[in-house]
Amino acid sequence: MSDVKGLLERISAFRQRLEATPRIIPEAIPLDAGDAEVPAGFRESLRQIAGLGTVVEAPLPPLTDRARELLGTAQTLLGRQKKFSQDSFIAGLNRSKSAANDPLIAYHRETTAVLDCAVRLAQAFPESPTVQLQLCEGLHGLLAHVSERLLVQERTLGLRRTDESRIDRIAAVYSALHHSQSVGLNPVAGLAEELLEDARQAKPLRFVAADLFSAQAFPGSVETTAPARHLAAHAVNVAQVVARMTPYDFEWASRPLVPVVAALMMDCGMMRVPIAVLAKADSLNADERRLVEGHAVYGAELLNRHANDASALSAAVATHRERSDGTGYPAGLKGTAIPSLGRMLAAADTYTALCSPRSYRTAQDTRAALTDVLLLAEHGQLDKDFAEYLVHLCFYPVGTVVELTDGRIGQVAANHANRLDPRTQTRPIVAILADADGTLLPRPEHVDLAQATRSGILRTVPADRRRELLARRHPDLG
Repeated sequence: MSDVKGLLERISAFRQRLEATPRIIPEAIPLDAGDAEVPAGFRESLRQIAGLGTVVEAPLPPLTDRARELLGTAQTLLGRQKKFSQDSFIAGLNRSKSAANDPLIAYHRETTAVLDCAVRLAQAFPESPTVQLQLCEGLHGLLAHVSERLLVQERTLGLRRTDESRIDRIAAVYSALHHSQSVGLNPVAGLAEELLEDARQAKPLRFVAADLFSAQAFPGSVETTAPARHLAAHAVNVAQVVARMTPYDFEWASRPLVPVVAALMMDCGMMRVPIAVLAKADSLNADERRLVEGHAVYGAELLNRHANDASALSAAVATHRERSDGTGYPAGLKGTAIPSLGRMLAAADTYTALCSPRSYRTAQDTRAALTDVLLLAEHGQLDKDFAEYLVHLCFYPVGTVVELTDGRIGQVAANHANRLDPRTQTRPIVAILADADGTLLPRPEHVDLAQATRSGILRTVPADRRRELLARRHPDLG
């Protein structure tokens, strides 16, 4: 980060010079006035902006109104970039081992480099007002580009902060339960309300992730016991899916908070499973399988013992791994003997797990994951009604990054509501972000695949491929 640090030092010095300079050109000084007509104090201010100190080698002209206006804009943008650089979240990411591969940090560094160009141009304005005005056009373009990039990186920072905060809030509850500490569920209910509001506003389904060994979001942030953050990330993802299922169920549509809270708490019992077992890529032996299969009952016991008013939740947590055909655990319950909330969690948990990478496999395409869940329901393992609610997510939920059959890359912007036409389920409205050759478009181009005759979706784009193709302009998708 030495390049960023160097620029920030120049930014600080440049801002000081700008602040020491009069904001408006004196009306008595014409643009073509000779050096004798320029007040000594104002001349010295111009000299400082140009970085010339007190050395006088040639008369220095006053800046045009346009140039001074742009310098004011530059000062504002420099202040925003400095604030962004000093943000505790960004500072923490910079100290992390993954900083070199973090798309937001890479985007921030490139923004810093563009700002560097703008600062250097602003410090080298020539004498001629005509040339100044010509250079102002270039400076205006640079500053407009910087402003757009600042908006992107600030929005991405907001999304990242929200993601990590959601993970940390649930991880803190998991860690507390694991250490036999009493917990209140109000913070969990607060997060559940956030997720329900996201669903009501039809916001993109944004799956979060945390490494199995992760103890904190970044160096200096709150620390929890691993694998709490990894388990919490999965719980947040399941809760997002459940929040989108509840409106279609007659029992839970009027009280959706309970299912979402249950989804957030369902894997708290996994804290007892050693990380080495969770990270194992091979088949589990009998003892390891017993440990994993005991997490549902253990989680329910933790809630009953250490959480307030958790009896309704504990039954769902205890049964979320049961299967309708009796092949699940811990009790091998069948059909309606499994509480409805347990059956809902089972469908959402299965879908989310298939969409997420595991130590023993890569993440599935969202279409394949939904198809597999529907097949499991058809074969009697999952509740058919709850599995069919997932169809409302469509094969490619809003926010999914996809590759089209012609090679273009885009993000699903909207799905068609007609469930009776199976063709529309696979042909959403897509915002095209990159051409077939990988060239990023200056602005998204929306295509309704239901109306297209030659293009369709080939597959979802894996995270590493998204980062490679899109992160330079869309760090929130990397």
